[in-house]
Amino acid sequence: MTSLPHKPYRVPTMLRDLQLVDFLELTGSTTASAAQIGMSQPSVSRRYRALAADLELQRLPGDPIGKRYGHTPWLQLLRQGINSHRLAWGVLRIGGADATTMGLKGQCGVEWVTLGRRQWQHWQPLLQQELLDAVALQKPPAEEAAVTLPYRLLQCPNGWLACRPEQQVLRLAVQLCEP
Repeated sequence: MTSLPHKPYRVPTMLRDLQLVDFLELTGSTTASAAQIGMSQPSVSRRYRALAADLELQRLPGDPIGKRYGHTPWLQLLRQGINSHRLAWGVLRIGGADATTMGLKGQCGVEWVTLGRRQWQHWQPLLQQELLDAVALQKPPAEEAAVTLPYRLLQCPNGWLACRPEQQVLRLAVQLCEP
């Protein structure tokens, strides 16, 4: 059984550029992505352009949230592989606004992502597209939101986690929510 790690998760070097695409989708900008992953903004821009050229990705600002920096079948498969690696190490990628961190930001077993404003307003597709494992919420979403997207809602001491319904994600989320 996977449990929460005792040391911080480190993204393998060969997966970092692919992770970069996810952070661009989640934050909405190269500046915010750079701050999240500890790189300079010019480095993020340069690495994204190189990766986009290699994988033939196109930046499409008018596309829906989660599909703006490249949406291809192979990118989705690569994302699933990266997610499997991270989850195998016992790390959940949780997104939210800085005001809703619920004490999760900086905690072992959590890759915290501060979502961009638009991404925060449209967090449900980010779960569906597997860009996030869970979203931290101060209060449960309206009933109509719970009906339109399959996710599990877990109550934690300081709020709620809306989680992808996969067993490994739920197991780790339950461990995080235990007092």
